[in-house]
Amino acid sequence: MPGTKTIRWNDLCRETIMAARQSLVNDGMEHPTIRSVLYKLLELPGWGKRHYDTLCVKLGEWRDAGLIPFGLFSDDGAGDGRTPWTSRQIAEQISMLREMVPARLGKDGYLHVILVEHVSLVADVSAWCDHSVGVVSSQGQLRRENLYTHMRAFKKVSEELGAKGIKMIALVDYDKGGSEIFKAHARWLKRIFNIELERWGVTPGQVKKAGLPLNEDHQIDGWIARYGPGKVRAELRRALNVGT
Repeated sequence: MPGTKTIRWNDLCRETIMAARQSLVNDGMEHPTIRSVLYKLLELPGWGKRHYDTLCVKLGEWRDAGLIPFGLFSDDGAGDGRTPWTSRQIAEQISMLREMVPARLGKDGYLHVILVEHVSLVADVSAWCDHSVGVVSSQGQLRRENLYTHMRAFKKVSEELGAKGIKMIALVDYDKGGSEIFKAHARWLKRIFNIELERWGVTPGQVKKAGLPLNEDHQIDGWIARYGPGKVRAELRRALNVGT
């Protein structure tokens, strides 16, 4: 029965954790969060959401001890910084920009934008959509100035492309906080930009499809891990009419 097995935080456990992380990477999450790895581990006997805090501590200890490398997990609460670029790095960035897919409108003539609650998911969600749609994070709160800055940028893009307007969908946690975050953003976007925000996920139907209990709270990264990053990518692209 799940929950009856005691987790032993030994070498074998560490290998199991790293294998779970790698499976998510293979399925399209370039930098999984620790929580998403835990949700992958829930498929195994003994693992429960109660292990999250200990998992964070153990991973920190193992990284400090050199048993696993740094840079494998995204950090939702990290700060920000800027690094000066060398001439070579600038040239590489220019080369990458030439290969990027430009912003494009959906088949309905609108510019599509995704509001995602967790900042750690912005890079992956953007990549899943070929970086051709707008993605912005609230980082769990209604950050008005940050959101206003991004919405102004999205509006400029939509005007340059001759869009009918902007359509936005939200990806928030399956809990009371997620619902409140969605409602707060929906009200603000309607009042300031006259944009209707639609909740795309995480919905009860999506939770059920992932095989997770409907009567428990679930965060986006955990749901993605259990449902499958590849499936989420495909369904998100269909919803936004991105590519094939």
